[in-house]
Order: sequence, then C-alpha cells, then structure tokens
Amino acid sequence: MNRSDRIRDAFRSAATTVINASWERIRLAGAINAEHPLARRYGSMGRGSYVAFPQGDCYNAHAIHIGEDCFIGAGSTLAVGMPTETYPADTPPVIEIGDRTTVGKDYWFVARHSIVLEADVTVAPNVYFTDHNHTYADPWLPVGKQVLQGFSVRVGAGTWIGTNVVVLPGTSIGRNCAIAAGAVVRGEIPDHSVVVGVPGRVVRRWIDGEGWVPPLTNEVVVVEGWPVGVRPTDE
Repeated sequence: MNRSDRIRDAFRSAATTVINASWERIRLAGAINAEHPLARRYGSMGRGSYVAFPQGDCYNAHAIHIGEDCFIGAGSTLAVGMPTETYPADTPPVIEIGDRTTVGKDYWFVARHSIVLEADVTVAPNVYFTDHNHTYADPWLPVGKQVLQGFSVRVGAGTWIGTNVVVLPGTSIGRNCAIAAGAVVRGEIPDHSVVVGVPGRVVRRWIDGEGWVPPLTNEVVVVEGWPVGVRPTDE
C-alpha cells in the first residue's frame, strides 16, 4: 500500500467515526419523550415513552394518545386524516397506543375512525394499519376519489404482530395472538390465536381445557428465572 492509499484509508476511517458519532448525537437529540416540548402535540404521551428519530409523517397529533413506557420506532407514520385535513381540538382519540407497547420502525398507522393497540402489544417493522378504504362502486370515478368507508381496528393486549403484516379495516385481534410475518388480516381473530397467510387464517388456538389445538410441534424450554404469565382475572 503506497502513501496516498494509506492517507485515503485513514481519512475514510476518521470520517466514518465522525459521521457515526454525529448521527448518534442527532438521533438521541431528535427523539421525543414525554418531557420533550414536541410531546405536547400529542393528545397525551405517558412517562417513559419514546418516539425515535427521525420521525415520519404525523397528522392531527392531538388525536393520537400514547401510553406509558412505549417505544415507537424511527421513520414511522401516525396519520389521523390527511395532511390537508384539520381535526377539531376536542377530537376524541383516533389512534390509541397502550402502555408498554413496542412498535418497530417504518410502520404506518392511517386512521380516520379508531385504531387501538391495547397494552403490551409488540409490532415488528414495516407493518401497515388502516381503518378505512376507498369504495369502487362508481365505474367512472377514479377509485382514489370515491367515498371512504371506515371500520374500527383493535389489537388485544399482549399480541405480537410480525414484519410486513397488513391490518385492514374492521379487524379485531384478540389478546396474546401471534400474527405471522406477511399476513393480511381482516375480521375477528379469537384470543390466543396464531394467524398466517393471505388472507390471514387461524392455524392454531389455545382453548381452555384443551390447550393448543393443534398441539405445539416443538417443546418450549423455559430457562430458569424467565417470567411466567398469569391468567387475567377477566378471562
């Protein structure tokens, strides 16, 4: 390696170090927590919650409510209505994210009616939620200009939603469900269900008195000290 190559490599190494250190400082400074001035734009944001930087689009944030100890990933969109729409200041919650919920990066919540994630939900990256669709009854009017139909969406406590899942209007997912990566979900999903595919279908359920139906194919070994779930009093 000649002298010019060594100088070039040293410069690249130094530049990489500076760029990464600077980005880390920017990322930390740009995040929003409950004490940050920008937290006031939300309808509410509980203590311990964190919206990572860079944030995606956020429309009508006063209709978005975030619980305590939540993590919202970078590059994510929380949209109530469209950028050109202004919802009244007294609008009830349209997007509600429950306590201790984690949402991965680059997801979309597009809401006009109601999208609710209950407590302890985990959402992987690149997931899309919507509570409305364009109709297409008029064969001559562009579909994007036709009337919207909306139906509320709810995800039960403790549910896990895999990467690239699409949750469509009118979906109600029960508690402690597992939604496999890439599934497209619509309709009623019972508690303790495993959902896969397009369209999403239930392939396994835990049924009181029977256990998992069909049975689990692999034994799950719980290491010592791992927490054990407790049946909710309302189940």
